[in-house]
Amino acid sequence: MAHSPFTELLQGDLKTLETNLRNVLGPHLLEKDHLSLLNLACGRGDETGVLAKLLSEKSSSAHLQGLDIRAAEIGQANSRWKKELAEKKASVDFITHRGDRLLDLAEIGTPDIAFLRHQNYWNDKPVWTRIFDQALERLHEDGLLVITSYFDKEHELATAALENLGAIQVGSIINPNSRALSDAPGKSVDKHLAVFKKK
Repeated sequence: MAHSPFTELLQGDLKTLETNLRNVLGPHLLEKDHLSLLNLACGRGDETGVLAKLLSEKSSSAHLQGLDIRAAEIGQANSRWKKELAEKKASVDFITHRGDRLLDLAEIGTPDIAFLRHQNYWNDKPVWTRIFDQALERLHEDGLLVITSYFDKEHELATAALENLGAIQVGSIINPNSRALSDAPGKSVDKHLAVFKKK
């Protein structure tokens, strides 16, 4: 089956993301019988396969939960990933919900990882500060929060916001081969990746 140019670009992006997560997140991710991950503002959840693979290598079972306010994208994510992960030792579910109201969702529990790919801090700083704050509060006591960013300045702002909330950065990487995007100057895919732990 032929892949479109966009699909090939997406697969390349995800391969790079996997490599960078292994290098930056891997050393801090403890092996456990079960690992859980909360993927915030997940959209269609394109990175779900990569995340499930990394968790499954560190645990006997894994559960991934995705949240986004866009119902259509959540529907796509559920349709795709519940089927694709059915044969693996990872389960997944996606729900439509606001990321800045995490404390309303008892079913989230205390994830081992909170993941925010291409966080959008400068779009609405108060909302994203609440998302960061509630994600940190929800995390297991030895949990990790992972962000990626399109832009240099936005990454700096998000990192400062997390540190102001008491998070401690334990690893980061700048991807020199990040794929440039044409819709804004200086924007590129997963240009920055950083890992934080709770204070």
